[in-house]
Amino acid sequence: MPYPSTELVATAWLQQVPDMQADVGTELPKDPTTWPDGFVQVMTVGGTPGIHLPMRRPVVQVDCWAATPGSPEPPWGLASHLGALILAATYTAGQRLTELPDLFGTVRVQSAYAVSEPRRIPSDEARFARVQFDLQLHWSAA
Repeated sequence: MPYPSTELVATAWLQQVPDMQADVGTELPKDPTTWPDGFVQVMTVGGTPGIHLPMRRPVVQVDCWAATPGSPEPPWGLASHLGALILAATYTAGQRLTELPDLFGTVRVQSAYAVSEPRRIPSDEARFARVQFDLQLHWSAA
């Protein structure tokens, strides 16, 4: 069985965040009308793999995106809300089994916690709202 990547684990863990309706992935979809509840993008940015045990401790950048096509104002409230839902989920993240696609099986997320505060990233011409923070996961194969 192949070993999963950190981005695969982070994506699966984020998809299980209670009350979050946003899609999660590694690449922002081009058409914002396909993500009316926002989009959460993940990318591995650091961390330390276990030296003697197969425990991973990556740091993942989390970008919470929101868009209201045609509106002159970025929907900061929705982007901030997505970040708040994820942060709330970290307080109950301990020892959570996380199902991955069949090819990879299951992993155990020992803990998840924010290592930076959610921060606004200034809007662009498309008027997207983007809130970003770093999340550390501790996980191993189950």
